[in-house]
Amino acid sequence: MLFQNEDASLRLDVVNYEFPPDGGAAGSDDRNWLVLRCTWSPEPGEFVKDSNSCLLTYELRELAAGLKVLRAGIKGEYRSEFVEPYFALSAAAEGEDRFRLWVSFYLPNTMDGEDTAELTCTMSRAELQALTDELDRLCARFPDRS
Repeated sequence: MLFQNEDASLRLDVVNYEFPPDGGAAGSDDRNWLVLRCTWSPEPGEFVKDSNSCLLTYELRELAAGLKVLRAGIKGEYRSEFVEPYFALSAAAEGEDRFRLWVSFYLPNTMDGEDTAELTCTMSRAELQALTDELDRLCARFPDRS
């Protein structure tokens, strides 16, 4: 998932489950935590990378569904309500074919005092479609584990 404006970019990749297939308590959310890797460029030529296990498989599906509802014009905004506050995303329609998104990701391992990557950007309807298509592929790749 790439979010960018004229000054900065924030890329989030879902890289894996937090635990191996036999890890975590059976039937619990422990088995469904996803590791997100963030690459944040607050300024051209500057990069900060970090990872965090902060999104559940069902929250990934909710994110995809919420952005699809926004894109379809059924609702005028979407705001994430994830269990962990370390990743947040909100989006709102701006006219018929533009959407404003705000993304925040906690960087737990940085040493320079910057512990949160935040970015506001706009996306066209086609760009939001590409984002929801990517989220659908991630949902298929990372289904719920029992």
